[in-house]
Amino acid sequence: MYENFGRASLADICDDWVIFRNLEPVDKRVPGLKQSFYDMELRSEQIPRKQDRDYAKAAVWFVNKIQQVRGVRTPISELLFLGDTLFNDGQAFTNMIDVSGWRGACFIGAERLDQEPTLRIEQGTISIANRWSTLVDWLHSLKELGFQLDANTAVVIDIDKTAIGAKGRNDKVIDRARLAGIYRTMNAVLGDDFDQARYEEHYNELNRSRYHLLTADNQDYLAYICMVLNTQIISLEEVVREVESKSLDNFEQFIRWVDSRMMINPVAGEFLREVHEAVNGSVRIGDPTPFKRFRRQEFISTMEHMGNMPDTASVQELLENEITITEEVYQLGLWLKERRCEILCLSDKPDEASRPHARVSPDLAPLHRAQTHRVGGDVRVALRNE
Repeated sequence: MYENFGRASLADICDDWVIFRNLEPVDKRVPGLKQSFYDMELRSEQIPRKQDRDYAKAAVWFVNKIQQVRGVRTPISELLFLGDTLFNDGQAFTNMIDVSGWRGACFIGAERLDQEPTLRIEQGTISIANRWSTLVDWLHSLKELGFQLDANTAVVIDIDKTAIGAKGRNDKVIDRARLAGIYRTMNAVLGDDFDQARYEEHYNELNRSRYHLLTADNQDYLAYICMVLNTQIISLEEVVREVESKSLDNFEQFIRWVDSRMMINPVAGEFLREVHEAVNGSVRIGDPTPFKRFRRQEFISTMEHMGNMPDTASVQELLENEITITEEVYQLGLWLKERRCEILCLSDKPDEASRPHARVSPDLAPLHRAQTHRVGGDVRVALRNE
């Protein structure tokens, strides 16, 4: 069903039109959030999350600016959005359409081979698919509806578990790379006192929707909380009890709790205190990526899982051990690029987990330029027939 199409990078599709969580474009011909938040009609330079309306305002502004840099005089009138989650990607798409007034369509994909292939419509303009190969069927339906799919069309592609590490097919390797980054960080901070089994137990318990008021479904928050629990300054039982009684319902409250425990418990080491102060400082200024030390290690682990398998590896070995490019997304991206569509990779993935750090990882390529294998189904013939 799947084939290995050799090595490539996301830049083949999007060049440097890539924007990560900080909303600072990789291509510096377009200014970022810090410089342009006023022009975006945002209240401050505080970074919104992907499902927020302010995020959509920024995204629409970026799309229009990129169109100008591309030298296309006619304005964007159509938006295609490719993602893997209805909550984040679907909401970002809906908000962008509402802000811009463009005509649009969204594809939310995940591989579910235990189900019959389906492509169902949600909210009129969002298509939810259980096969990535149905991207071609989705495209065919757009052409029948009169979409131009040309220089007036903006195509926004999510990165994690969409363009790479396809959800339901290859996404577990992304999760494994993140955990490897977490463990490296914990070993550096806690040393021989790090208990990986206890960390996994706490992580698996707290990485659930019932704790989202505390964790905000933010991997930085979750990694930090589990690190603190690993030191036994605070116990998991205490956290569960406080959450259930609604006495603990946000991450800043947890930070203050750690502050008070560290004052009366001198067992915390110097490295732990450094991490705590760094996280606390970032949270105070509204930074959604406060555990930067962990994210920089996640980036290194991610790069170690891209293009790491030999070309002779089987498709199954690639999908189990390497973060691969989703071939159907790649082929569709090239097809749309040939039609002069504007293609933007837009991701809520932290910049620290996506780009090299001058001191920590200076020799690594940024995520979108990392060479890795393309794996999936071949839809080129179907695209040529469109």
